[in-house]
Amino acid sequence: MWLNKLKTALVLGQLDRIASLINEMPTFDTLEEMEQAAYLLQNVKIFLEEGKAETSQILHQLKNTINFLQSTQTDQPASLNLKF
Repeated sequence: MWLNKLKTALVLGQLDRIASLINEMPTFDTLEEMEQAAYLLQNVKIFLEEGKAETSQILHQLKNTINFLQSTQTDQPASLNLKF
């Protein structure tokens, strides 16, 4: 049952569900179940690494966009531009 829930969460990309299932990992009775769990956990690791790389790329793009926008803005005069 746990293996099926993990498979479903992995296919649907449900990070919260994957995390809770990993925290609730049961003990497995057979070698086949252990091998399936190991295979699924390897796929979870790959999924998380891909998400990390994607997030890093998005943050880099945002940083570049912010830098570009800041470089194209003209300096605004101070709101209290008093001359004596």
